[in-house]
Amino acid sequence: MKTMKTSIIALFILFAAGNLSAQEYKITVADPKDGKLILKDFSGSLPIEGYAGTDIVITSVDGEFTPPDKAKGLKPIYPAGSDNTGIGLDVQKTDNKITITCIVPFTRHSEYKLKVPENMSIALSSGCERNNDVEVTNMKNEIEIETCHDIKLTNVTGPLVLSTISGNIDVTYSTINTTKSSSVNSISGDVDITLPVKTATNLDLSVISGAIYSDFDFSDSQKNLKKIGGNETNFSLNGGGFKFSVGSVSGNIYLRKGQ
Repeated sequence: MKTMKTSIIALFILFAAGNLSAQEYKITVADPKDGKLILKDFSGSLPIEGYAGTDIVITSVDGEFTPPDKAKGLKPIYPAGSDNTGIGLDVQKTDNKITITCIVPFTRHSEYKLKVPENMSIALSSGCERNNDVEVTNMKNEIEIETCHDIKLTNVTGPLVLSTISGNIDVTYSTINTTKSSSVNSISGDVDITLPVKTATNLDLSVISGAIYSDFDFSDSQKNLKKIGGNETNFSLNGGGFKFSVGSVSGNIYLRKGQ
């Protein structure tokens, strides 16, 4: 019985410590539809969820941001900016553009999750040393991501400009915004895209050492098929429309029918 009580107390302490370490920081956005969120230099997993609100809500999932006792009365100095959030982030607002930079060195562990107004556009960039896997859900505006690791987008509309060096890219659209062209490229990973079945687009598909797989019927466009090279192909889907470029150097392309 004593052992069981000790275990329960230990679990309670761990749970409480976890709750204390998680901190929130909120940024109010005046006009989300015309707003842009720029994210820089995040490390680790970064889930971003769109929702019907007007605040950007950042939660520190993991990380230690309290200075040591010897630093009492001193401020931490970071080359990328100043921690004006208390959770290792530098936030700058210019009109309706919000830039959030993770200033925690990549040698120190820190992870976050974000809730973002669903109508904002997002631009994210992180270096290869950051090991940054990005997951975005339920966004209804333009998304730009440049990283070296995995990218996963679910229930998005685009337009999209996605680029990774050594990661896979998975995209599942809800509907598609066709006002601009889109581009999705990985150097050494697979690209897996699920499009609404009635999407009208001109597809440029490019692989070097991989292959292309799809359950779409391209037979109507075969007579006008352009061969741009041994592994580069141009298809007109559902009569054609906005330009959509998809490429991988050493991975496969999977193009799937959605709803």
